[in-house]
Amino acid sequence: MINESYIYGIHPVMEAIKEHKEIDKVLIQSDLRNPHLTELRKLLKEYKISSQNIPLQRLNHISKKNHQGVMAYLSPVEFQPFEEVLSKAYESGESPLFLLLDRISDVGNFGAICRTAECTGVHGVIVPVKGSAQVNAESVKRSSGAILKTNLSRERDLAAVAQTLQDSGLQIIACSEKTENYIYDVDFTKPTAIVMGSEEDGINSHIMRLADKVVKIPMQGSIESLNVSVSAGVILYEAIRQKRNAKAI
Repeated sequence: MINESYIYGIHPVMEAIKEHKEIDKVLIQSDLRNPHLTELRKLLKEYKISSQNIPLQRLNHISKKNHQGVMAYLSPVEFQPFEEVLSKAYESGESPLFLLLDRISDVGNFGAICRTAECTGVHGVIVPVKGSAQVNAESVKRSSGAILKTNLSRERDLAAVAQTLQDSGLQIIACSEKTENYIYDVDFTKPTAIVMGSEEDGINSHIMRLADKVVKIPMQGSIESLNVSVSAGVILYEAIRQKRNAKAI
């Protein structure tokens, strides 16, 4: 059966996946015993859909329907292959600007970042299958609707994505306070992918090793870092400042 926000039942969920419905996350009962569970997990992997094992009590709290131990949250957006977004950016004659969000799990931060990305002309926002904030009605609200206008991609391996972007001519700029380089040391008029990490764990080490440069925002107060959504805004507006100045020359 289909609800405005989720699908429940193992067979309806599998059929929805096969029909290419935009699914944000699948919840599976932790101790579920179902002969079709292996098939479901294969589909989740094939279609790059995040899943989470949770107790039966939590599933029952979400819905009293006959969910059969499986529920899927529908996504309000259509995810885009980042390769297609990149090709369109190059074809338009623009210098591509991408944003990779490595495990930004807070819905408020995610929504705010997407809003800023839309306002600054970011061509694509890429998030991982695992560990990212849900793309749902709440995140759309937090972004003031900007998520619906954002080219959003969801990938299993952000390090592999960063490598592909790098091979396609983009510089990988990782943001971390653990560096001596500042955001003003980067030429953002070049094709660029900016990587922002979670406030708890930072950026994945595999991505950090790929980075062409690691930069930080200068700080003068006693607090060592900014909220990640604020940091993203500062960096993206430095990028847009440089692009505007380059056009004026």
